Amino acid sequence: MADESDLRLRLFEVLKPMFAELRSSTDPLRSMDTVAEAMVRLTGADYGLVTFMNPDGKSGNTVGTARVPPDVTPPVTISVIREYRDMRIPTAAPSALRLEKFEDVPDDIRENVRLFGIGEVITCTIVLRGEVVGFLNSIKKLGSPPFLPDTEAAMEEFSSIVAIPVENIKSSLQLRKTVHEASKMFDTAPIGIMLVDAKGIIKSINPNLVKTFGKKAAEELVGTSVFEMQSVNRSGMDTLLIHGMDGHPSEKTDLHLVIAPDRAYYLHVKISPLTKATGEPEGAVLVAMDISSKVRLENQLERSYEKLTQTFQELERVTKMKTQFIDVVSHELRTPLTVMRGYVDMVESEYSQKLDPKFAQKLKIIKANTDKLYGLVESMLDVSRLEKGSMQIHPEPLKIDTVLEEIVNARTKDAQEKNQTLTLGVEGSIPLLMADRRRIRDVFNHVIDNAVKYTQEEGRVHVGVRDEGKMVHVWVRDNGVGIPLENLGRIFDRFYIVASNDLAHPVDRIGLSLPISKGIVEAHGGRLCVESQVGKGSVFHIELPKEPPR
Repeated sequence: MADESDLRLRLFEVLKPMFAELRSSTDPLRSMDTVAEAMVRLTGADYGLVTFMNPDGKSGNTVGTARVPPDVTPPVTISVIREYRDMRIPTAAPSALRLEKFEDVPDDIRENVRLFGIGEVITCTIVLRGEVVGFLNSIKKLGSPPFLPDTEAAMEEFSSIVAIPVENIKSSLQLRKTVHEASKMFDTAPIGIMLVDAKGIIKSINPNLVKTFGKKAAEELVGTSVFEMQSVNRSGMDTLLIHGMDGHPSEKTDLHLVIAPDRAYYLHVKISPLTKATGEPEGAVLVAMDISSKVRLENQLERSYEKLTQTFQELERVTKMKTQFIDVVSHELRTPLTVMRGYVDMVESEYSQKLDPKFAQKLKIIKANTDKLYGLVESMLDVSRLEKGSMQIHPEPLKIDTVLEEIVNARTKDAQEKNQTLTLGVEGSIPLLMADRRRIRDVFNHVIDNAVKYTQEEGRVHVGVRDEGKMVHVWVRDNGVGIPLENLGRIFDRFYIVASNDLAHPVDRIGLSLPISKGIVEAHGGRLCVESQVGKGSVFHIELPKEPPR
């Protein structure tokens, strides 16, 4: 009984000043040092540590110390010894454990034993609501007198008494940490945040929104009325805030806030009301995101789109005018050219024998150029017909290999003039096609003529054909100058010509043969495409269906 009375007296002697100091303390960490000091006085330890259990249950963080030598830095994290980690000691009440041997403790504890020069330790759990929340650690140095036999009981009693104050201190530390993190988030948030009371007085505002309002520090705005700022009233933000202060959420996705003539923002603003427990409004929270870049980009895109639309409409108008001009001119030229060709043919057939040889030669030149001009007019008319969808196709049974042979034979002379090799290869049996003889002949003429003209002297041009099931495939391969990649997508445009400095003689063309050829092939339900590489040549592929499209 005397021992119990003595223990209670010792507890009273250390607890009374401890609680007096805790009541006046405003620093949670300093309060934990006060608890550690009271524990040291109670147990006669050389120094003491208070640790809080971490969520993993395997370690604790040092939160309070007492009488630790100035040349020793207490460990921040300490492993929980196996007996407590394995929960071998009940947690319904505090449990003290005396440690005099340290062979079986975790490595970091052994290191602390060496660092502190520890001879003996009594560690006691701090238990609250059946859960271990921390540890009290009384430490004796090597050579110091051992702890009294009742020290474990004293620490268990001490732990029971200080459990709630320690839990309160722990909650204060966690609250301080949470407030610090929230404050840091508030200050560094990439959005503007402002809190106003029921009268519109700014209670707090983060740096982002301070900068938006053109101020240097929050102190310039805190305590002032938000409605004193003209920019707020002019932008309509005041109306949103009034709604929020009346208890109604409000939002505007593109609020235009003009701070100065040379400084304006587009903000996405959202207002959330704040109410008391009674439901009475007590202010509002404003959150604003700067979307100026997004709005300016949208405006720029809208202007660019309008400009592009106008340009496209103007291009369509010019294209239509050009088409109409080509159509009119072609028709106007065709009639006199037909008459001219008729008279030239008549003179040549009826009077060629009677004409002076020099005049007869000039007549041939006139006929050749008239035919060339007539062909140009027909090409322009074909372009017009293709654009209008009025080109007529007259299919008939056609033997493609025979047509190709005739064209290759006719073009051989042109190839020989450039010392070129022009060959035809027919792979297997080629079936009859239903196609417009004149139109398909024009296509082959255009593509082979193109290959001969764009291939250097002593080059090679090969024409091939084979049956590929539903299609007959014709290709024209050359080893000429090739077509640059940036031009491949445009060679089927009207009047587009790929210029080349690699040819000995300039190519006399107007850029209509390939678009006409493509239109004719597609009118047959086929496909005309090209693959090319500069300096290595080109391959034009013509695929024609065996049956015309219905």
